[in-house]
Amino acid sequence: MTLSTDLAALDIWIAQLPRIAMSALGESGSPMFTLDFIMVGAVKRSMSLAAGLRAMVDSKNMVCARALLRLQIDTLSRLRAYTYVTKPEELAQAVVGGAQLNRFKSAEGEVLKDGYLIDRLSNELPWLAKTYKETSGYVHFSERQFFDTVQSVGGDAIRTLSLTVSAKDDKFPEESWVEVVACFSEITNLLAETVMSYAAQKKAA
Repeated sequence: MTLSTDLAALDIWIAQLPRIAMSALGESGSPMFTLDFIMVGAVKRSMSLAAGLRAMVDSKNMVCARALLRLQIDTLSRLRAYTYVTKPEELAQAVVGGAQLNRFKSAEGEVLKDGYLIDRLSNELPWLAKTYKETSGYVHFSERQFFDTVQSVGGDAIRTLSLTVSAKDDKFPEESWVEVVACFSEITNLLAETVMSYAAQKKAA
């Protein structure tokens, strides 16, 4: 895959997400549930993050691009939490009311903490746990901010170190940008499937 191909796929997601959000609400006259708004909120956030990622790739801002990828992982992992419980509507009401997700447990008795949510998702996306850990360094101020300034390291006896402090991250090859966009799209695909599955179940009820 090329970066232009992956960006085109990202643009398609940006265009399709509003329709996916509407599917969660159902047709005119459909009953409304608190969980509808959780689904719509996840889609809206995804659309905003996708548009932001598009802009960050265009401006060659890897720091923000990877932070946005990390936020999208969080969107999917927390949305999926509602599929792990026996009473998702009650969970939605509690969370909308201000309760923390990690106060609740899955149907198997596991606390809905981030670690558990990421582990569950990693069964579907084997690369997710490693990516979650690495991109967390872009959300929090960490050693990643130093390594991203390193432009080159001299191999001579003096061992020179060249640093670049710039808003643009020009040192990354195209495949690094492709990886960020492709991961974001794969996560967004699972999120869309989750919302559409909810919409189908609601329609059949």
